[in-house]
Amino acid sequence: MHLNINDSEHLESPSQSEVRQCVENLGADQFLVLGHGEGYFVQTYHNPDGSYELEYRQGAANQHYKLSSDRITTADVVNAFGLFLAHSGALATTWDWQPLILGPEVRVVDEAEVPDALVEYHGVLMSADWPQEIEDAQELTGYVMHGQAYNRVRHSAADAIGEQGELCPECGVLKGQYHVPGCQQEDCPRCAGKLVECSCEIDVV
Repeated sequence: MHLNINDSEHLESPSQSEVRQCVENLGADQFLVLGHGEGYFVQTYHNPDGSYELEYRQGAANQHYKLSSDRITTADVVNAFGLFLAHSGALATTWDWQPLILGPEVRVVDEAEVPDALVEYHGVLMSADWPQEIEDAQELTGYVMHGQAYNRVRHSAADAIGEQGELCPECGVLKGQYHVPGCQQEDCPRCAGKLVECSCEIDVV
């Protein structure tokens, strides 16, 4: 197991007490991701208003679930992370999880089977295939640049271009999620400039 604490600290094989402490000490506009293997993780984002976002994924993109933030307490987050750490099947049954893509935040606007069909995702209109691009982007967690491995920088409230709720105005990801590759708002983990503008080169993705 690997615990990512807001991309500023990382713990390998954390204990239950360490995970609990990290959740309880998580500041506003910060996130935690506990994962093992590709596509298996539980993650939370601490909203500025004190509420939490809580998601977990069990491999494939269609096994990515979330809870409504108005139903989540700190104790829920601690419990969810603890169950995931223990590989407990109770994680899937303790709460009323909703699919991240096919749940209530996605509404089909144009159901015609044409390339420019639209959906409403997190309150924003986008092409019908873009939510899957966002999902796929969450599996790309790092780059190798100039021979050194770097963790990708997640979207955060500190992003400079105007505010549109908690979404990236360019690619539509939520705070705490990875940008879709090619997004003009993604920061370079090597030089802290904008990745599409800086001179840093990605060796291996």
